[in-house]
This record gives sequence, structure tokens and C-alpha cells, in this order.
Amino acid sequence: MLRLHSAFSSWRDYLTPTNNTSTFAATGELTPEEFVAAGDYLVYKFPTWSWCGVSDPSKRVNYLPEDKQYLVLKHAPCHTRLDDGFVAWNPDEEGDEPDDTTGLTGAFEGMKVAAANNKTAPPAPTEEEDDSDDEIPDMDDDDDDDEAIVRSDKDNKKRRGGAKVPLRYYNLYLTYSTYFRVPRSYLSGYDGSTNLPLHPPEAMFDDISADYRDKTVTIESFPFSETSMPVQMASVHPCRHAETMKRIFDSMANRKERRDAKEAEASSCEGKKGDDAEEDKEWEQVSAAVAAEAGEDGGLRVDQYLVVFVKFLAGVMPGVEMDYTMGI
Repeated sequence: MLRLHSAFSSWRDYLTPTNNTSTFAATGELTPEEFVAAGDYLVYKFPTWSWCGVSDPSKRVNYLPEDKQYLVLKHAPCHTRLDDGFVAWNPDEEGDEPDDTTGLTGAFEGMKVAAANNKTAPPAPTEEEDDSDDEIPDMDDDDDDDEAIVRSDKDNKKRRGGAKVPLRYYNLYLTYSTYFRVPRSYLSGYDGSTNLPLHPPEAMFDDISADYRDKTVTIESFPFSETSMPVQMASVHPCRHAETMKRIFDSMANRKERRDAKEAEASSCEGKKGDDAEEDKEWEQVSAAVAAEAGEDGGLRVDQYLVVFVKFLAGVMPGVEMDYTMGI
């Protein structure tokens, strides 16, 4: 049944003609050209990612360049198993928005620093570091250990009778789906002590949020596998990716509008001053600079699509250190 489903998905993508009309702003979908542009941006800003070609011509897709068939991030460590009580932020839920933190328009300086500092994935911690207090990902700034979402190795040792949680590594692949017109993700997990693939592949579900594990994550054959036997990976089904991404983009644009409204209100309360003309000129220059980085409407440019998509995937597998991009 698994092979039949994978074959059906592959044939559906193969038979679906590519659409080169951009509907990014209206639907959250991408054309193949936009997928390549977003991939180029991700690789340029964050060199932990790289493009890969396919040596087997029969598996190569003609709507993407030969040397840019898919994207890969290799050797992302996973030091913890996911607590069953984890509740991820789900942008598909009505009215849900990410916290109003920095926003993409204000994060580019931090992003540039992150890109410079993360040319390679951070090394796995030493035994001495394992015994120290590990940081817990900042979900809701909740310091109550009973409500901790992703527990540290130290906490896991206590819960498992002192046994250390086995280290795992993940490779993350991003392909393009012509049927859904969005990126599709594949994740391959490895045992950190043997470097062998996790067996059975369903063992990867230990590191996937229950919100997705029971709904949209399935075990699929990787379409660009170079081996004679298909490689089984965990894949987040892309049926709602466009809707999810559009909801995130709209949320970011709404935050920008609210900030602009507050700034306009504060400015009107101060009244006009003699140097208004000069101040307006300076503000126009600043606004132009922000627009050049973040898009004319203060939202997201299409080439920044995959930066946000990686953050969505990091919510699916929050214990895997796959996100080396900036905050949003």
C-alpha cells in the first residue's frame, strides 16, 4: 500500500503540467521559477543549504535546472525526543497568528549575522555540555518544567532511569510539487552512534509533533533516490502548504499595517514642526530601504518563501536543529 501511494503521488506530479503564472500573493503557491529563486536566496543567505542535481536522467525533472533539482540540509542534530504534550503553533487554525516579535522587515541585520555564523551546522555538544543546563526552545517563554515542550537530555535521562537519549541526525530535502505548486519536504533520520538509517522509518515519528504525526506526515519513497532500492523518508503532505504559507504572509502584512497605524497616530499627536520637510525626506529614504529588503507592502518577497517554510518545518520537528535562519 505504501509503495502504491508513493507511485501514485509521483505519477500525479509527473502528469501535471507546470504552471508559470505567478499567484504567490493571492494563493501562496509557487511556479518552478519562483521555487528556484527562493532556493537560490536560501542557499545564498544560509550556506548550510545546498542545491543538488540528479545523475539518473530518468529521475530528473525538466521544469527545473539540471543542477537544481532539489535542496538539502545535511546532518541536523536531534538531541532530544519530543514530549507527547507538545502543542505546536498551527497557522491553519482560524485566527491564529505568530507572536508579534521582530517581523521579517526588522530582522535582516540579524539574518546577515546568522548567515555569516552558520556556514556549517553547529557541532554536536560534548559530554560536558550535555551535563549542563540545555536551553529549551522559546515557545511561550514558559519556564515551568512541568509544561516543558522539548525536554533537554538531562530531563530525558531522569525520565528514562538515567539512560541517555540516543543522538539522531536528520537530512532535510525540499522538492517541488507540480500538482500542489508548493515545496514538498522529505526527512531522513539516522542513528547518531551507527550512522545507519532509523529502522523502521516510523521511528522518526518520535521526533514529530503529534499535531502532524497523526494527520499529514507519512512515510514515502524519496523521488530522487540514487540507489536501486527506494529510500523511505518522512514527508509532510503538501495539500495545505499553500494555505498555510498564505496565512503566515497575511499575518505578517497585518502586523506591518498595525505598526504603521501606530506610528502614524504617534506622529500626528506630535504636531508639525519647522523641519517637517527634512524629516519626511529621511523617512522616505528609510521606507525605501525597508521595502527593498522586505517587499513593497512590508510583507514577504517571493524569494524569501523558503526561509519561512523552513520555520514551518521546524515547528513540525522542533527537536531537530534544522533552522539556522533569522527570527520572524
